[in-house]
Amino acid sequence: MSYTYLPEQASGELRERLSKIRYVFTDMDGTMLAPGSTVLADAEGNPSLALSSTLVELRQAGIEVIPCSGRNRSMLHEDVRVLGLNAYIGEMGGLIMFSHKDSHWEYFTADMDYDPACGLTPHQVIEATGVCDLFSTRWPGLLEYHNDMSRGYKYREVTVALRGEIPDEDAYEILSKSGLALEWGDNGFLGYISAPTTLTLPEGVPGRAYNISPAGLNKGRAIARFCEIRGIDPASTLSLGDSRADYSMADVTGLFFLVENGLENADAAEFLQQHDHAYVARGRSCDGWVAAMQTVLEAAHNH
Repeated sequence: MSYTYLPEQASGELRERLSKIRYVFTDMDGTMLAPGSTVLADAEGNPSLALSSTLVELRQAGIEVIPCSGRNRSMLHEDVRVLGLNAYIGEMGGLIMFSHKDSHWEYFTADMDYDPACGLTPHQVIEATGVCDLFSTRWPGLLEYHNDMSRGYKYREVTVALRGEIPDEDAYEILSKSGLALEWGDNGFLGYISAPTTLTLPEGVPGRAYNISPAGLNKGRAIARFCEIRGIDPASTLSLGDSRADYSMADVTGLFFLVENGLENADAAEFLQQHDHAYVARGRSCDGWVAAMQTVLEAAHNH
C-alpha cells in the first residue's frame, strides 16, 4: 500500500498551506511524546533535545501548540506548564481550556444532555447510571480503570478512562442500555502499562486505551468549538495523531499528519485515502512529530 508522505521540504500548494499554519492541535501519547510519555528522548528511547528545541522554534515562529489528549485536567495542567503552552483539550474533547493563563475553560458534552446546575461533573452523571460498576467487574484481568499515572480515575471530570482488551461489541451493548447518550472509544494501543495494574493480558496482546464518553464527543468537535470561541480560521490549523481517536481532527483542520506508527491501525489506509489533506509524517511517534514540525517551520521561515 502506498501512502502520501509529508516531504522534508514542501513545494507548491502544500507549501503555501503550511506557511499559513498558526495553530497545531496534537495528540500526545504515541504522537508528540516518546514512549513512556517522555520529552527528552527520541522514539527509540535515546536522549534527545529534538522535541523540546522544536517546541521552542514553533513558539518563536508564532505557532501555538495545543495538546488534544485523553489525559485529565491535573495531568494536562502540568504538561502545559512545563512545556510553556497555554491551552489544551483534555478528556478526548470533554474539557476545553481556551486559555490556561486566564483560566478560561468549559465542559463540552456534545450530544449528551448535561446541566452544569446539577452540581455534578459529567463524569459523575455517567457514573450514576451504573455502567462503571458493570465494566469494572465483568472482565477481571482484561479491563481496568486507567489509573492516570496512579492518580485514579475519579480525577476525571467528563469521560471514563479504561485500559485492557475486550470485545468492542460487548461494550457497545452495555452502553446502549445505560439510559444516557454514551459512546465507546478506542484511543489506541498501549505503549506501556504503568503500575499499579490488575491486568493479566494474554502474551502478545498490548492492550488498548478506551474511553466511555458522551455521544458525539470527539477531538474534532472539540477543536471546532475551540476555534469558534477563539475566532480561529481552520485554514490556519493542522492536527497530528496516531490512533483512530485522532481521525476526527482531520475533519476540522486544514491539514492532518499521521505519525508513522499510526499505520498500524487496521483502517489507516482507508482513512488516508478518504482525506486528501492527510499525510504520513515519516518517523514513529515523537520522531515523526518533530520531522513534520520542521517541515512546517521551513515553510513558515521561507515564505
